[in-house]
Amino acid sequence: MKNFLYELKLSYHRTSEDPVMGTIKNSRDSFEILKRVFDEDLIEAREEFVILYLNRSNQVIGYYKAFQGGVASVVCDPKLILTMALKTLASSIVLAHNHPSGRKDPSAQDLRMTENIKQACRWVDVELFDHLILTPRSGYYSFADEGKI
Repeated sequence: MKNFLYELKLSYHRTSEDPVMGTIKNSRDSFEILKRVFDEDLIEAREEFVILYLNRSNQVIGYYKAFQGGVASVVCDPKLILTMALKTLASSIVLAHNHPSGRKDPSAQDLRMTENIKQACRWVDVELFDHLILTPRSGYYSFADEGKI
């Protein structure tokens, strides 16, 4: 029996004529883009985890609706987040998830998960630009603005 080693190939094709979704300079820019990505009809129903992938100029090259959870939590896998970052040759990422309850403050689990992803990003030379918690009516919480990144 022969051993096979399969060649992996990466293709990079835009699905739109628009070069980018926007440029991110601060948390407000991230929030404005993320409002278009999150499903307005479900933001109060369940938690969802989305990642924005940025190039070296902080232009959004794409997003990944990575994980869906229940009404009180969502579980995310850093390997999947970083796999997509590496595949897209992203220089930095913005994490985001929503709190259907309307509470903007991060939970202890949110803080741990952010720190874990931050550490993982260092290993592959991808910057964790920010992590936002979106709420249905009261705006957002930025980990970067609060000095948590």
